[in-house]
Amino acid sequence: MTARYRCIAALAVFFSIATAAALPTLGTVETIVVPNGWHIAKPQNLMRLTGTMPQGEAASPDAKEIAVVASGFNPPALEVYRARDLAQIASVPLKGAFGRPIWLDATHVLVAGANADAIFNVDTTTRIAAEIKLSKNTYPTAIAVSGGTFAVATDDDESVRIGTLETLASARPVRIGGHVGGLAFSSDGKTLFASNRSSNVVEAIDAQSLAARPIGTRLHPSDLLVRGNTLYVAESDDDTVGIYDTATGRTIQRIFVGDRTTGAQLIGASPNALAMRDQTLFVTLGAANSLAVIQNGRVTRRLPTGWYPTDVLPIGSRLFVLDGKGEGTRPNPNFNAKRRDFHDYVASIQYGSIRVIDTARDSLTNGNPLGVPGWRNDPPQTLLRKGGPIRHVFFILKENRSYDQVLGDVAGANGDKRLTWFDARVTPNQHALAERFGIFDNMYASGEVSESGHNWADAAFDNDYVERVWPMTYGDRGSLIDDSLSGEGAPLSHNGYIWQEARAAGISFRDYGELTDTPNLANTGRSSAPSLEGLYDPQYVGWNLDYSDFDRVKEWRREFNAFVKRGTVPALEYIWLPNDHTAGSRPGMLTPLSYVATNDYALAQMVETISRSSIWKSSAIFITEDDAQAGPDHVSAQRTTLFIASPYATGGLHHGHYSTVSVLRTMELILGLKPLSTYDAMALPLYAAFGTTAHLQPYTAVAPRVSLTDRNQRVAYGAAVSARLDFTRPDAANPVLLTNILAHNH
Repeated sequence: MTARYRCIAALAVFFSIATAAALPTLGTVETIVVPNGWHIAKPQNLMRLTGTMPQGEAASPDAKEIAVVASGFNPPALEVYRARDLAQIASVPLKGAFGRPIWLDATHVLVAGANADAIFNVDTTTRIAAEIKLSKNTYPTAIAVSGGTFAVATDDDESVRIGTLETLASARPVRIGGHVGGLAFSSDGKTLFASNRSSNVVEAIDAQSLAARPIGTRLHPSDLLVRGNTLYVAESDDDTVGIYDTATGRTIQRIFVGDRTTGAQLIGASPNALAMRDQTLFVTLGAANSLAVIQNGRVTRRLPTGWYPTDVLPIGSRLFVLDGKGEGTRPNPNFNAKRRDFHDYVASIQYGSIRVIDTARDSLTNGNPLGVPGWRNDPPQTLLRKGGPIRHVFFILKENRSYDQVLGDVAGANGDKRLTWFDARVTPNQHALAERFGIFDNMYASGEVSESGHNWADAAFDNDYVERVWPMTYGDRGSLIDDSLSGEGAPLSHNGYIWQEARAAGISFRDYGELTDTPNLANTGRSSAPSLEGLYDPQYVGWNLDYSDFDRVKEWRREFNAFVKRGTVPALEYIWLPNDHTAGSRPGMLTPLSYVATNDYALAQMVETISRSSIWKSSAIFITEDDAQAGPDHVSAQRTTLFIASPYATGGLHHGHYSTVSVLRTMELILGLKPLSTYDAMALPLYAAFGTTAHLQPYTAVAPRVSLTDRNQRVAYGAAVSARLDFTRPDAANPVLLTNILAHNH
């Protein structure tokens, strides 16, 4: 057992015996708070931590053991647990892994090998994983079996293969499209069903002739289950379970499994795995942290789970629920330890869990979303409303900093100055904005990293496809998520982006940098999201660390001044200022201090420009990070900074639990927009941050007390490593290596 897995095992024991003394309560339910402010119910029965992002599970033939595929940021493994008490029997390291495992017999388990371009046949007694090699660049993600016939889905060539274990490698690929969500054979084994997350289709493939016929589904079908002549489909981005006739593809029924808490159907539950016991269907709702129970064609109850369930396994009266994110977030104060391993990185400490629900014995509390306490309590008098004095909203997104890393030195707030790398010398304006307009020391990024963080900032949601694949991608095991910021395809959630909602509501919008691409600074930009057509400034440079935030502000100011002069300032502007990401110590690039100071000063110039304009009295500026992954924090690895600049900001210290979706909900309230998902609908708005009296004095930018032009030298710590890191897109560089370099150069 490796040191990392010994650590996981020790944590599992700790969490199994921990009491609820330190846990908050919501009504009579003891709960755990996750970064979005939602509460998940404390486990009532057995619980054990697993490796990172467990993807799927299966029971041994005698149902005494459970195999779990752990495939998150940390090295992948097949983990085997004893069903009776969740004692770990084995943990077999694998080169790659994904999907749900299959037991061949009492001691052998098949696992799709993902980046290893192989299927692994794991002997659970000898802990040896034999490889069934497939062609290079196939990337197997799912497997299925019926009798002696096997199927494998391969993502890189967007195909499935059908054959015996001996012939799979040479079997003819059937191209069906990318990102297969699930495979299932018909009851007679003659038809293979394969769901395609990139389109709204399940392909029915004849196992002999390989002829395929499409079955149309709702948005982004994922897991599949066949019982008799019935096909069940988890339609993850429509919050529905589709029921289809296997022979004809005819729709029999569609069951909504999402949230109705506000009286209307809210999208954002992410049904992502299916299992059946007798005539009862169980559906894991990843984003709703619950399990839907379906009987007689309707949801009869929802059972609480851990954080982001990814699979469920019925054994007798017990349900073994696999939770992709486990039991809540953790602090990462040792992430500045100037070491080269993954210690305290947000993705490496986000262990999954197995929870056991005994339907015969447990007190089955309601698993409807607990949301954020107070989200329903709208003050009778608030400026956060359509038609109020605030008519212009600016949303500024920055890159990857934690709260303690920037504001840990603020006196009176919940910070740890020992973890502050970019103090008031480097970020005088962020400190000044906090002092004047308000300090938010309980603010969290909804996403752990940029791939998820930008989705949360753009859409108030991150769908099941992205949640499952970003951890392994960040662990350098593939590129399944290479289109997650493309604005279309598998990563696109049901209601799209905030600019689409604005356009539908007749609200004017302008984008500066988000989902735009400027690979050549001599050319004008283009958007990677079709929905942004006509809504972005093509002269504004998006991601490019060779380009200064000062120049971004200059271009933004050019348009802003013209808008002010014409009286056509958009009601909502989305602005990306990414220089605080830094390029580590790459020779010739700005030093980390100069990058962060540049970002701080450029941000201040933007705030100053708005505050000295004629629209200042009707403006609110919201500033936060897409994630907090590249810094330490003594409260949570997802705690980050939030700044508000507005004449109506109350200032002072705010301890309310806010998150990215709180900011989006606040903006939606001001502009009269509908929520994009369950998450912003149930977020706690920033009511407490705004008063009714306008204080109109403008803001004056403060020059940092460090150089804005210092460049890295070849002798800097990590210069050679930084020179090899990939900075062509956010987080392309290994974030742990980059943070280790920052820890030595701040």
